[in-house]
Amino acid sequence: MPACKFFYLVVIFISSVNINAQVDLRNIELLGKVLDSKGSAISGVAVTDGYNIVTTDNRGEYKLLSNATADFVYISVPPGYIIPVKDNAPHYFQRITDKSGLKQKFNFILEKSGQNEDKHVLIACADPQVGFDEEIPMLGGALKDMELLVNQYYKHLPVHGMICGDIIAEISREPKFLEPIKQMFAKTNIPFFYAAGNHDMDVDGRSNHYSKETFKKALGPAYYSFNRGKVHYIVLDDVFFTARGYSSIGYLDEKQLCWLEQDLALIPEGSTVVVAFHIPTYSPEARKGEYVKEEMNKVLQNRNSLYKMLKPYNALILSGHEHYNENYQLADNLFEHVHAALCGIFWQAPYNSDGTPLGYAVYEFDGNRVKWYYKPIGKDKDYQFDSYLPEADKHKPDAIIANVWNYDPQWKVYWYENGAKMGEMKQYRGWDPGVVDYVEKNRENFRYKYIGAGPTEHLFYAEPIDKNAEIKIEVIDRFDNVYTGIPKKIK
Repeated sequence: MPACKFFYLVVIFISSVNINAQVDLRNIELLGKVLDSKGSAISGVAVTDGYNIVTTDNRGEYKLLSNATADFVYISVPPGYIIPVKDNAPHYFQRITDKSGLKQKFNFILEKSGQNEDKHVLIACADPQVGFDEEIPMLGGALKDMELLVNQYYKHLPVHGMICGDIIAEISREPKFLEPIKQMFAKTNIPFFYAAGNHDMDVDGRSNHYSKETFKKALGPAYYSFNRGKVHYIVLDDVFFTARGYSSIGYLDEKQLCWLEQDLALIPEGSTVVVAFHIPTYSPEARKGEYVKEEMNKVLQNRNSLYKMLKPYNALILSGHEHYNENYQLADNLFEHVHAALCGIFWQAPYNSDGTPLGYAVYEFDGNRVKWYYKPIGKDKDYQFDSYLPEADKHKPDAIIANVWNYDPQWKVYWYENGAKMGEMKQYRGWDPGVVDYVEKNRENFRYKYIGAGPTEHLFYAEPIDKNAEIKIEVIDRFDNVYTGIPKKIK
């Protein structure tokens, strides 16, 4: 049984005294049906008000005791049904606008997909972060790349998308970009789900409670779940607004954790669960055991509570926020992907700060199994690393350098000299030479002068015996895909 459940008591007012700022706790009974497009009942569908969760009975009916603090009633779309879309975004919810009635009815109609969803594809990205008109065409190019990929490789498979926060650069900036960007993603014909980022917050409220109002008006609940094939997807809001300017921390409040316990209680142990949000749970500092160096706005503070809840499942965590690409094997059954920003260095360069090219992640699901790769915009999907000849890195002038942006410890990076395999390259922390060079040559044209290259740990080096030798680099990913490349010279 879930550890917590919200219970509502009938409140009887016996006084006419008016007290300002009272919380409206009047009971509202939410009820209705979940049916398919032919009018047949769909049983076992999770229905929630963001506090409690119930499931539909064999007549497709549900009853949910709620109160006037709830904003939505919504469902977890079950497997085998088309993701409903309305107003250019997934529409699995209904807003509770009239809170005066003691009983309110909300029905949901779903259409059967007609195809086996066990094999399906997720396209995930983070931080489109559009803030100016001239960035709209750049985003358009990225979305066109997604369309071309789907048409080339996944035309006959169900495909959906996930945006791990920071949809826009600033919620209050004029002109408003949230609706236009939502329309742009919708035109791909890929149903994209959204998580809220720190740049998607309303920052004029007095507390976190009001910080996602604009997001919710445009996109619906800030946390929710849905299903596809054998995979259960969960989107959470881990951006906690501190009401100090633009400040936020990574944190999941108790309301969400209680809801999450109930949601997971409906999922069989051993299932594959994908959890998406904005701020990562882990960091390079944590990987080195330097926890005191972690910054509260960059890491989920109560991550151990989330890890514990995910322990019975094969779980993938999808996050963003950092504008670099990083992978963390947190446990045998728990893996986190920190996605590079779709906008890179705020649309000022073709890279993220760590040298990862502008792009997105692709996850191929087959039942409970999943494979993934990073897809750079405008490049072939086999383009998985960059490499440089000696003198590219001033800190390692005699070394060849490889930047393997989607690396994790199950990858291998080898180098060849004049056709002879010389062994594995050595991993190190440094700065991608291509980004450093690009920033040095173009900084004066940047909108933000402070941006530039950042350190990364997915760099590798080796020192050739013969500086004039022919060099080749071979990278093998965790799925045994082999990629090769010839190092280039920084001009």
